Amino acid sequence: MSDVRYETARPTTSWWAAFLLVGLALLIPIFSAQIPPLLDYPNHLARMDILAHVSDDQALARMYRVEWGIVPNIGIDLVMPLFVRVMPLFAAGKIFLGLAILLPFAGTVTLHYAVFRRRSYWPLAAAFIVYNRLFFLGFINFEIGIGLALIAAAVWQLMKGRPKLRVAVATIWAIAIFFCHLLALAYYALLLISLELPAIWKLRSLNIKVISAPLVPFVIPTLLYLRAPISEGDSEAAGGFVDGIRHYYWALIAEHGLKPLGLFGAFLTYDRLLDAAAAIMIVAITVACAAMQSLRAIPFLLAAAILLLAVYPFVPFVLMKTAWIDQRLPVMASFLLIAAVAPRVRRKRLGAALAIVCATIFLWREIKIVLIWTDHDRAVTEFRKNISFVSANERVLVVRPNLNPDRTAPSNNPDSVTEMLENDASMHLPALLVIDRRAFWPLLFTAIAKQPVAVVPPYNAISMPEGITPQVKDLTHPSPAALEAAPYLKDWPYTFDWVLLLRPAAVPDADTLLPERLMLVDRGRLGALYKVRK
Repeated sequence: MSDVRYETARPTTSWWAAFLLVGLALLIPIFSAQIPPLLDYPNHLARMDILAHVSDDQALARMYRVEWGIVPNIGIDLVMPLFVRVMPLFAAGKIFLGLAILLPFAGTVTLHYAVFRRRSYWPLAAAFIVYNRLFFLGFINFEIGIGLALIAAAVWQLMKGRPKLRVAVATIWAIAIFFCHLLALAYYALLLISLELPAIWKLRSLNIKVISAPLVPFVIPTLLYLRAPISEGDSEAAGGFVDGIRHYYWALIAEHGLKPLGLFGAFLTYDRLLDAAAAIMIVAITVACAAMQSLRAIPFLLAAAILLLAVYPFVPFVLMKTAWIDQRLPVMASFLLIAAVAPRVRRKRLGAALAIVCATIFLWREIKIVLIWTDHDRAVTEFRKNISFVSANERVLVVRPNLNPDRTAPSNNPDSVTEMLENDASMHLPALLVIDRRAFWPLLFTAIAKQPVAVVPPYNAISMPEGITPQVKDLTHPSPAALEAAPYLKDWPYTFDWVLLLRPAAVPDADTLLPERLMLVDRGRLGALYKVRK
């Protein structure tokens, strides 16, 4: 990804070939599996299925209704159901996963061109960070949103000299990004302000037009936010904020080292050695070129990236009942850092060697992802067979293996490879109960302040749209915390028709689980299904 002719005023055939090849290579993992093991992804798919078919599917209509409102973070809810009506659900899902990969990649490349006005192989390095920790968590709206923010910032930069038109265009972009994700909107605002700071810095007197230009596009999104349910403050939200700092901020630093590891969140996949190699390669090229004075940079964009990293230690893990808030900042900073600098390798042979090393690391990581995803897909096929005994509108209680009581144990680290391969890959697979069987699962994302889908009676009595999957032990001895997170545990034998145990191999007595209450019907690698004895 480096060359003696590192920058070129006009895009050459080789540059376009490299750009297209890298983009196509990024899509290979997505099309290697029908349902990639991304934590929230199955849950989102089920909601898209509901939005597309609830009006003509009687089984879905008995459990859900659509309630549209001014809600941010629903970009895929607005668009993807249109695709689902004309193509298979999983095919539509792949299109939007592709957008979540390609938009941040293309956005980084485009912004780099907009600020340097030269094509460069360097921003193709964004390919190393599009498969980041947040993508593996299934944060599709967020990834699409930051991709749009980068592209929109590039458009803003390229439209210099047409102030009125670019403010109007930027407003349209801001509204679109608002509906993708609020943090992406804040990212877009930071990008525009950073791009305009040089002009503001040079002002000798107060010029309202120049100062207000990067702020005007956010007037309408701000008004929309004030009308959105998520902006309403209440005692519960305040408690959530305090609780978030107390339990998720300091605790995660002390117990799991999530804060330090989160600095490398943009590079985290399934192989920490390959992740480290990718990060070291990118940093080494940048630092070496800077030391040899062959590094160009856009100071205010670079400062914006450094600002994101500087505030990261002080941002809580949970905010406004949304998790992983702080972990998003290093990812946003990483895309911006690549876009804001332009290293230049002057020696042809060294540039070719670096390109080969980068390509090798990149392809090795892609192969690793493909192998894991294809294996997981085979397990998902078995899982879908496991749940095939469930009928429409039946209620399914999902439980997981007991957690290690030692909270400092590596198995409880939410950013470990083990957690990604086991918990993240299976936690939201029960959403297939909705997709395949039209059955009810309490933990579908249906928070009215965040999603346009609501649960109807009597199912709403056991719906916990932001709940936590109970542990096996909670079936017999639920703790007060477990009952608070899942109140339906109190009378579960009389409320539910089935119990689905995730990852049964981790439960020693899975085959004989509560025999007086449960009858094992089918078991696979990812799930064991039990009929509740009435």
